[in-house]
Amino acid sequence: MDEIAQLLIERECGRLPLLFAKYADNGDHAALAALFTQDCEFARPFQPDHPFFGRDRVQAIFRDRPPILVRHIVTNVLVEVVSETEARGTNYLAMLSSHASTVPPQPSGALYVGGFEDHYVKTSDGWQFKSRYGRVVLHQGGPMPNIPAPTDEARGVI
Repeated sequence: MDEIAQLLIERECGRLPLLFAKYADNGDHAALAALFTQDCEFARPFQPDHPFFGRDRVQAIFRDRPPILVRHIVTNVLVEVVSETEARGTNYLAMLSSHASTVPPQPSGALYVGGFEDHYVKTSDGWQFKSRYGRVVLHQGGPMPNIPAPTDEARGVI
């Protein structure tokens, strides 16, 4: 593969974490879900041991959560091209949110810092997440949220 082709893959895949953050912050769950393959795997940073399976399950996570004012800050996006149809990547993520109101400005709760390990594949719809596994590694200003484990049915485990 030539350098230009590799750079184009890196660019396209490197946009996916940024678009994920934009759509999550703006509440556009349909656009967020479209970043994933139909048979994807996704583990939220707060629940890395409970992945969800399938694009419809990913959409449901964001569609069904209570309204939230949130901002994800994505940095250190690194994409490693495996082939013309596959790449892997990592990125760091900082998240601040307010559950009090969705009208800015609002005071935020704790600061959570972590990241994602991503697997990208080229599909007929362009580059998409095949898998996305997140993890929180640092937090400041409050405890880790106590989110009940999702059911196997909610996660798409059959």
